[in-house]
Amino acid sequence: MSELTVERAPADQPLAQDLDSLVARAQVLADDLAARPNLGLREAPRRELERCHEIGLLTAPFPPHLGGLGLGTAPGTQRTLLRLLSIVGSADLALGRLYEGHVNGCLLVLQYGTPQQARQLSEEVHQGHLSGVWNTGKPELMRLQPQGDNFRYEGEKTFATGAAFVERPIVTADIPGRGWQMTMPRMHSLGASIDRSFWHPYGMERSESFGVDFTNAIVHPDELIGNPGDFYRDPLFRGGAIRFASVQAGALLRLHALFAEWLEDHRRGDDPYQIARLAEVAIAAQQSVLWIEKAAAVAEESFFRSEPEHVERMIECANMMRIAIERLATSTMQTVTAGVGAHGLLQPLPFERVIRDLTMYLRQPAPDQTLATIGRASLDKAHKRAGGTAWGFWADDQILHSLPPNYFRRIYARKDDPWNFETSPYENDKYNTTVSSLPRERYRNGLEVGCSIGVLTERLSHRTDRLLGLDISSKALETARERCGGSGRVSFACMQVPAQMPEGTFDLIVVSEVAYYWQLPDLERAATSLAQRQEPGGHLVLVHLTEPVPDYPLRGDAVHDYWLSRPEWKGIHHERHHRFRLDVLERLAH
Repeated sequence: MSELTVERAPADQPLAQDLDSLVARAQVLADDLAARPNLGLREAPRRELERCHEIGLLTAPFPPHLGGLGLGTAPGTQRTLLRLLSIVGSADLALGRLYEGHVNGCLLVLQYGTPQQARQLSEEVHQGHLSGVWNTGKPELMRLQPQGDNFRYEGEKTFATGAAFVERPIVTADIPGRGWQMTMPRMHSLGASIDRSFWHPYGMERSESFGVDFTNAIVHPDELIGNPGDFYRDPLFRGGAIRFASVQAGALLRLHALFAEWLEDHRRGDDPYQIARLAEVAIAAQQSVLWIEKAAAVAEESFFRSEPEHVERMIECANMMRIAIERLATSTMQTVTAGVGAHGLLQPLPFERVIRDLTMYLRQPAPDQTLATIGRASLDKAHKRAGGTAWGFWADDQILHSLPPNYFRRIYARKDDPWNFETSPYENDKYNTTVSSLPRERYRNGLEVGCSIGVLTERLSHRTDRLLGLDISSKALETARERCGGSGRVSFACMQVPAQMPEGTFDLIVVSEVAYYWQLPDLERAATSLAQRQEPGGHLVLVHLTEPVPDYPLRGDAVHDYWLSRPEWKGIHHERHHRFRLDVLERLAH
């Protein structure tokens, strides 16, 4: 198997020292490559890959201590990564596909591999070797069978981009009984056979995505990357669609430039129909840029994080971007081909190459399933305000009003226990902490604001002579009554706090995971009303999630800090845990 070997860049062309200069050099390279006549070449763009290496594109994903620029891994680099992918895609889609695969392979090793594996790969990439990701195979799963201290491959990969020269790809296979495992074999010594007969595509011929038969090839334990199942771990897996979509968007941007130049060269600028077509293409190109910008912003927040809300946001963004770019690119190709006609699609003009390659590259797996996933995500968020159907997926503005009653009614209509109060380890730990924080063993009259289905209420009932639970959802209160039905000390009322407040005074008030639903004026009203209803020396217990939630007007820390600033109470106990904060306040004498 041949290698892609590259000489070091000459002294007058040093490697890019920062991302800005890398972008500038990549743009110069892309414009140079795009200006070449379309000669119908079908061989892999090896010289173009060498030029990418010369300007520092191949090594850029590695951190600085490994000779890179942290592209895609260091904070603040997602926008540059997606922009570079679009730039390379605007030069040549086959080159863009190879570069995107290389970046993906590097990111997987940096995320899941050992420091030694990352260093080894960086050294080989500095020599000009390429990485990649070969995951697609035949219906029969490719397997890794244990063989002594090593493993033996059984099976084949299809669509193995750059099969004849990518030296260190990520190759996935199933280890029986353990799961889907990433490997990073040394292809030049592996003995795998290439099936060129597999690859007769409509476009993207130059990506040389041949079939590869790995049967009986040996892989060593130090070539296994991460643990079984890591490859499919989100948001890095499904969220990674933003990278190939950015490459495709680059071709759309190139079509915009080519069509404008063609109209100018052919003096068609006075044709109102052609100008209208150019306007349509310009709008589509701008929309693709907006998708890249937003995807980069979401990736900065979400990549390499495991919290459900970040995973969901990244996947939804990637799914939407993928479908949106496919549709924008398809409509752009139709508009451009109508504009340039049959003569414009003849070689050596570049339209023929870009449109043929883009048509093939847009055919990504499971588009219908992706579209259905977007629809289900929208339905699941129908009750939400930020990011929901009413405000739009990209509504990042601060919530200006307290959450209305219907918000919670719709949540409980969909699920009896929407926050998994009964089963969540987080909730159980929080409830144990809340009860153990109570300064007194016993309270005469307790009030729980936002009791929901009564899981915490039941525990508090053992420390109070009487306990009143309030909630805005009558359905949740039905469940709470059933849960606490055996205790005559517990009662419930459906109220919208702070607009509605109970009569009487209380020596214990618990406000748990509810006050961040209020905007500041309502928080002030609630604090004032509760102060009037709490006996001197009584205790107020505040417990709230500290992570930001887009739908909530306030964060947990803001709630607690505000309440601690009130003159009616003094703080007597404070705890901060991994995801929540607890404060106990004592009511001062009037």
